[in-house]
Amino acid sequence: MQNLVIILLTIVCAGLTVWLVSLYLQYKKLKQTFRNHKKTIRSVTKTINSVRYGNLYERIPKETFSILPNLSQSVDSMIEAIVDRENMIKEYQSELNKKIDVLTEVEELKEDFVATLTHDLKVPILAEKNMLGFLLNNRFGELNERQKEAIGYLTSSNNELVELVEIILETYKLNETKIELHKEEQDVNRLIEETIEQMRPIGDTDSIAINYWSEFFNRVNLDEFYIKRVLKNLILNALSFSEPHSKVDVALCNDDKNIYIKITNYGKSIKREEIDHVFDKYYTTAKKFRKVGTGLGLYLSNRIVKAHNGEIIVETDSQNIPYTTFMIKLPIE
Repeated sequence: MQNLVIILLTIVCAGLTVWLVSLYLQYKKLKQTFRNHKKTIRSVTKTINSVRYGNLYERIPKETFSILPNLSQSVDSMIEAIVDRENMIKEYQSELNKKIDVLTEVEELKEDFVATLTHDLKVPILAEKNMLGFLLNNRFGELNERQKEAIGYLTSSNNELVELVEIILETYKLNETKIELHKEEQDVNRLIEETIEQMRPIGDTDSIAINYWSEFFNRVNLDEFYIKRVLKNLILNALSFSEPHSKVDVALCNDDKNIYIKITNYGKSIKREEIDHVFDKYYTTAKKFRKVGTGLGLYLSNRIVKAHNGEIIVETDSQNIPYTTFMIKLPIE
């Protein structure tokens, strides 16, 4: 009986030993498999990070394919797809750059053509202006009232042409160089009054009165030449969109930090949805009202006022009494 128990215990111990050895061998195999997978995942992660930082020539090591074939193949396919897309983007960018170069060249040619043309036009227009002045001053004989009226209309049209040509030329110059301001303390009332007197003949053609009043009488540091150009542009714009026998109101006021020059015309107003575009280059609403316009006057004015650290604010109403106000806001330095 005792021998039987010993035999049974021996068999059990032998079986347990075999099971433990088998279990240990499985553990060793699993541990090695885990190490291989861990090493493979590290390799894949390294490859992905390398691609992430721009190395599109990196690929999954071949030995990883035997361990994690699906993952390795997927990552390699993803990298190939990225490379293909990168090449497509480079080709597209190259074509786009070529088109941009062509468009830039065309734009430069257009700008040069316009500048040359307007420069050549300015000479005969100024000669015409001088000749009309001679006629009005009776340099070639006395004129009757109807002749004076007709020459007055021609003079007004000539003044508009001079303004348009000067706007185009100045816009071209400012596109080539930065706006260099030469600021000095100026009497703003004097600048506005002188500009209004220059623009009155244009308003007289359609019997448009230009009214002016001021609540500010101090001097302000600004560039006289450029601010006069802004005033001319905005008053000419107001006259162009005013009804005959109406008026343009010009007002000057201030608060503690800024002065405000308001120029208001009546009869034709800008639509609210167009306000965001009126300062865009070449944008004009003149065609709607059968007017001549380059779309450069407001663009040029906006650049000049911004160079003075100011802004132009547009207010409009087409419901009650149609009007449009362009308000120049300039800091009091």
